[in-house]
Amino acid sequence: MPKRLDDLYHSFFKQQDFNELRLSVEENHKILIDRLSKEDRKTVLRIIDALGMICNYQSKASFIQGFGLGMELTTELKNYDHSLEEVLNDCGQFFMPKGEADDEKES
Repeated sequence: MPKRLDDLYHSFFKQQDFNELRLSVEENHKILIDRLSKEDRKTVLRIIDALGMICNYQSKASFIQGFGLGMELTTELKNYDHSLEEVLNDCGQFFMPKGEADDEKES
């Protein structure tokens, strides 16, 4: 099942356009890299990679949760008691059963 959910995720996933944010991150990253030692640069890159992975995992988890909710709603609708819907449709505009309106006409 996880493979199928992964396939669904990748078929429906659309990359968002965050050009301004990406440019800002890149510019600030360049400024920071110029001021850091080689070891500190590696640490910053590890942080950036970890944040990217968190975003990817969160995006996939959100998709799977939404898909699960959709499946639950579908199951609930299949088991929905449509007899209540018929009663409400028969009530008419003023929520009076049709039979009572006919009785009032005879009186």
